[in-house]
Amino acid sequence: MRRNNEDRLSGGHKPTPTEDAPKMANPMDFITPTEFVELPSKGRYPTGHPLCGQTQIEIRYMTARDEDLLTSRSLLKKGVAINRLIQNLIVDKTIDGNSLYIGDRNAIIVYARASAYGAKYKTKITCPSCSHVSKITFDLSQYKEYDGSEWDDLNITSEGDGTFDVTLPNSKVVAKIRPLLGYDEAQMIKEMKRDKNGEDGLVTKQMHKFCLAFNGYDDRKTLDYCINNFTALDSRYLRTAFAAISPDLQIKDLFECPECDHEEEMSVPFGADFFWPDR
Repeated sequence: MRRNNEDRLSGGHKPTPTEDAPKMANPMDFITPTEFVELPSKGRYPTGHPLCGQTQIEIRYMTARDEDLLTSRSLLKKGVAINRLIQNLIVDKTIDGNSLYIGDRNAIIVYARASAYGAKYKTKITCPSCSHVSKITFDLSQYKEYDGSEWDDLNITSEGDGTFDVTLPNSKVVAKIRPLLGYDEAQMIKEMKRDKNGEDGLVTKQMHKFCLAFNGYDDRKTLDYCINNFTALDSRYLRTAFAAISPDLQIKDLFECPECDHEEEMSVPFGADFFWPDR
């Protein structure tokens, strides 16, 4: 009687193992698969950077713990969820995810999202004309890469250290600029969260990040004065030069508003909602 109770509690009769019985693999031996992401920058980093000359970076597939990062209220509130995710996904831990160009970071985000949830990204778009909210589907496999090297028609000179000199057409001031990194993006997010007016002054805030000096003067007073007082022609030329030197990955699709028939090419917004569009 006692033996029957023990059998019932332990799941019944236990068969005697035989040599023919297949041995189950230990699930703890499972290794998260990885993939290689093509870098839009093609490794155009300064000498000494771990990705200098490298065209790819190895990342691992997302896991449930990574999803926890993207649902953490504290991390989302601080604006650091995406930073943590990128750093976690990079296989080579000697690489600081914040030291990557924004375009390369966007490539990692796109690859991670596509491998986790598929290439179709369904989200909602607010019409810029009538504010009607409608659905749109982006195909993440249809993207354009730009390596930041097409600036022959602009008055730009590469300094070979990741910085560039550009002569502005109106003032003839020589501006030293560079592409933005993850560090810059993180700082801008913090500043926007502290700023009660949100995105007010976003153009000049970005210029403060990518402008290093004007005619060799790199003090804060000179930078502030020039950025705030350049003519619109010089300011626009400076931003055009910045875009030309910046590696990028873009995913766009034509948006057609069903309410007012407004048409516009829309870019995929990168952020935590990129992974949780219906949240």
